[in-house]
Amino acid sequence: MNKSYKTDVDKKYTVLYVDDEEVNLRVFNRNFGKFYHVLTAIDAFEAQQVLSQNTVDLIMTDQCMPRMNGSDLLLKIVPMYPDIIRMIMTGFSDEEDISEVKKKVGLHRFLKKPWDPETLRKEIDVAFEKKEERLAEKAVAKKPRPAVKSQDTGIDLLESTMSLVETSESKQLKNDINSLIKESKTKKSEFMDGGINYLLSLKDSMLPNQHELKLYTEDAFIVYDKNRVNQNGYWFGECNDQLVIASFFSKTHTREALALNSFVSAMLTEIVYKENCTKSDLILKKLSTRIYVRFLGQKTETTCPLEIAVNVYDKKQDKLTHSAAYHDVFFLNDRNEFKTLAGNQEVMVPGKDIEYDVNTVSGENIKALYIVPVNILEETNEQREDAGALKMLLSEVHKLPFGMQSKMFSDYGYRSVIGLKI
Repeated sequence: MNKSYKTDVDKKYTVLYVDDEEVNLRVFNRNFGKFYHVLTAIDAFEAQQVLSQNTVDLIMTDQCMPRMNGSDLLLKIVPMYPDIIRMIMTGFSDEEDISEVKKKVGLHRFLKKPWDPETLRKEIDVAFEKKEERLAEKAVAKKPRPAVKSQDTGIDLLESTMSLVETSESKQLKNDINSLIKESKTKKSEFMDGGINYLLSLKDSMLPNQHELKLYTEDAFIVYDKNRVNQNGYWFGECNDQLVIASFFSKTHTREALALNSFVSAMLTEIVYKENCTKSDLILKKLSTRIYVRFLGQKTETTCPLEIAVNVYDKKQDKLTHSAAYHDVFFLNDRNEFKTLAGNQEVMVPGKDIEYDVNTVSGENIKALYIVPVNILEETNEQREDAGALKMLLSEVHKLPFGMQSKMFSDYGYRSVIGLKI
């Protein structure tokens, strides 16, 4: 009787899947865990750690990831693991990077998202079959073939299963890349440039400016890099003597992040002004529901994870409340000490029922408030998870006028920071 699945004993190969979206890791594991030993990594750095601790036959990586993309990951690991089968999930703007990987270290296949489980499994199985054929040929060969040496990397590939001699496989890969280049030229002009530029303009048009923020506060500054790769956003407004300030980061790809950020700004306007909602935790709950209804519905395989902080300053009671999903806030107290307002230490997953913590601080104890997204801290401080480097900078910066503080943050590479005195 034929089995439609493989047992743990039958699992011969180990596959590492790398993707910066957790839901994709879960979906991949669910679809392929019954056929292979599946390992997953949330980014290129974790992938390198997994490789150092496990024997991996095939690595499949998403191309578009923060800090280190899929191409750079493969270029980095192949010198240490020259026989690993390598595949990339790619979009329309990555042909140059992919060609570079193919040229320097070889590449078995690249595939376009979204992937189909059945088709993807066939690609993986074909790769393993070709590996077995090459191993068999090598075993019966009387003489070892000369090493294939990369001029760019100086790596002896030593009959690597993926060393691309001019075979039908490499010819097909070359044809696929050429097709992608031709297709991407059209897509870039019609969609990537036009579509993303439209979304970028929409997002920027919804960003309130620094002058408006100063109308609500004693003093304020905004540092914000208006670049398409900046997936951060912010919003503020005042309703019934309640100043609401939100800062957020969309943990998804550029196009989706631009659309989501614009939607978040629009929904915050509706929640605060139309519904007169100024409770920080309730704002987050309402926003989560709206994102789920608008973007997800019944599509449980997709999420729009969001790192966000909502701060509400009550001018009459002179107090600040803070609720957040993986987004802390820092303030200078009346003793010139920097303190942290820590929110929930998990991202917002729209549709997931979460109780958000509420932190309250008297306005008398706040000399200055600094809102810096976690992703900015990680990028600026070379992946440091704590805020030590930021606090060291703040300990010096806060002595300067706000105008000069803004320049200091920009000079240090911070792409999204809000500072204010209330």
